[in-house]
Amino acid sequence: MAESRDSVANGSAEAERLRALLLGRSPTACVARELWRANTGTYSAYRDLLHARKELAAAAHAGAEGASAALRAAAAPHTLPATVKYSFEGVKHVLAESTSPVSVVAFAALRNDLLAYGCADGELWLVLLPAAGAHTQPVCSKARRMHGQVVQALDWTYDNSQLLSVGADASLCVWDVADPADPTCIRSISCPATSFLCGRFHRVNFSLAMVGTSRGALEIWNSNTGMQHSRYQLATEKSGVAVTAIECSNHHVFVGDSTGTLHLYACELKERQLSRLRPAFRLRLALPGSSSSSSSHAAGGAGGGCSVTTLQYVPFCRATDSPVLLAALQDGSLCVVKANEVRHTAELHLRRWVQPPSAAALPSNVLSSAASSSSSTPSGPSFSTKAHLPAASPSASPATAAATAARSVAATAAAAATLLRLRPAICPLSPIHDVPIITYGSDDTSVYIVDVSAKSFSAGAGAGGGGGGGGGGSAAAAAAAAGQDRPLIVNALKAHRAAVTAVSWSYDEALLASADARRSER
Repeated sequence: MAESRDSVANGSAEAERLRALLLGRSPTACVARELWRANTGTYSAYRDLLHARKELAAAAHAGAEGASAALRAAAAPHTLPATVKYSFEGVKHVLAESTSPVSVVAFAALRNDLLAYGCADGELWLVLLPAAGAHTQPVCSKARRMHGQVVQALDWTYDNSQLLSVGADASLCVWDVADPADPTCIRSISCPATSFLCGRFHRVNFSLAMVGTSRGALEIWNSNTGMQHSRYQLATEKSGVAVTAIECSNHHVFVGDSTGTLHLYACELKERQLSRLRPAFRLRLALPGSSSSSSSHAAGGAGGGCSVTTLQYVPFCRATDSPVLLAALQDGSLCVVKANEVRHTAELHLRRWVQPPSAAALPSNVLSSAASSSSSTPSGPSFSTKAHLPAASPSASPATAAATAARSVAATAAAAATLLRLRPAICPLSPIHDVPIITYGSDDTSVYIVDVSAKSFSAGAGAGGGGGGGGGGSAAAAAAAAGQDRPLIVNALKAHRAAVTAVSWSYDEALLASADARRSER
């Protein structure tokens, strides 16, 4: 035991001598080591400084977080009443350059200073709006006339470099709009055997233009080559079913027909190119007992009471936690459809009813310009970028006069059917916070902003209470009579003097464009 104690003492003494030797070789290190070990001097001051800095940073961060949270809570759109969010100061611009009723309006993608609108006589206009706060007038540019009948649809590419326009005379045009003041048609395609009722660029590859025909077919055209990429027949040509609405996501193509049915097609891509569309799902949106007219399908494509007139895709909706699709039917039904793009299915989330447009709301002379202008415009096959040339005088021969009269009747029917379509639009920012807020134009000259998540049980005319009917079925008529399942009116805008035919929102909800049947846009 004594020997072990002696060995421990000798080891401690050797360690002390070794430590002294090492510290003696570097006096500076020796002093620093001793100060660090004693927890005095430099180390203590440095520790206090770091502690004070951390406390200041934490206090500043907490204050900033509290202030920003308060500001966000005060300015968050979902914390404000809908009547406050969608209140307007007044009419910003009035555009009255067109000579015929406006049939469709479309704001550019991610831009609130550029929009396009098409007219019932086939004219296409581009409008460059002034910046906010600038006291200048909008610059309106008229494109070369390439359509012989009413413009049915407009669609922009994601970079706003091209614009697609679709005419009822089965004409499809792709425009180079890099310079909005001088739009140039870079591709014109025409198929005289049918009529185009709707159109859309493919979202992944905007070189492909999709159109719906009056013969129940979905056609995809390559705008670079002018050739048909593929064709999908939804129903037999003799059935009278027409493709009346098209919408597209990255993975699916949504198609609505004149029987009130929603078709889902899955996109099969190979090396980022569309290979083909595969039928995936069908959903019946029309109410039981709704009726449709085959003759009206052939004439204008949207005259049937249960025709799907509008489809709009939203990638995410907070209320459903999934993508949703707005589907509007000609009988006044507004359907919010929940889309499951993983399982390739869809289900109806909710349905509301508004007053459908009435043919009595259109002035008697509102379609005369469309009929007279289309009578001198032939509808023939074309794959060039040249404008249509006037035809010969109707007095040249009886056959020519008969053809001119037939074209005039067809143009009038197509324009009437297009102007009577129910064309609602989703407020772009509303699905982020709740069920989409929907905007639509009515034949009582008003623009209504409605909340479809709430019901209005008023027994009167209700939302969009016009004085007519769009040919809806008995179920829709019963719902109208009972005054149930009507959306709650958030705001009603009154600035038009005729039936409102089209509405469009800018991407940031800063501007709302609406057009009526008396050749004016606001």
